Amino acid sequence: MSDLVWFIVIGVLLVLLGIVFIMLGWKIWKKQRLDLIISYHSDKVRDENKQAYCTLSGSGIFVMGFGFLVSGICAFFIRSASVFAPMTAGLVLGIALLILAVAKYNR
Repeated sequence: MSDLVWFIVIGVLLVLLGIVFIMLGWKIWKKQRLDLIISYHSDKVRDENKQAYCTLSGSGIFVMGFGFLVSGICAFFIRSASVFAPMTAGLVLGIALLILAVAKYNR
């Protein structure tokens, strides 16, 4: 298959993955759905810190989804390895936010 087809397939997959992560992050962040986070990472969060924990965790997942979405859209227009830069930046920042949330509130 040609490069065009591969980048279209990659673009569609990244856009779909981005939408799923954005929806999941939005539910955790705005709807305070602590049940969507694995219990190992949220079992020791105090009741008074649950809102802050959900905000930080949800925004981390939202940022990852945004990185996937931007990379997927870029894959339709740019056919080079540089389309993965937004995804990488989103993953690094999102994982850093998740680690910060667990380290700060799950004690």
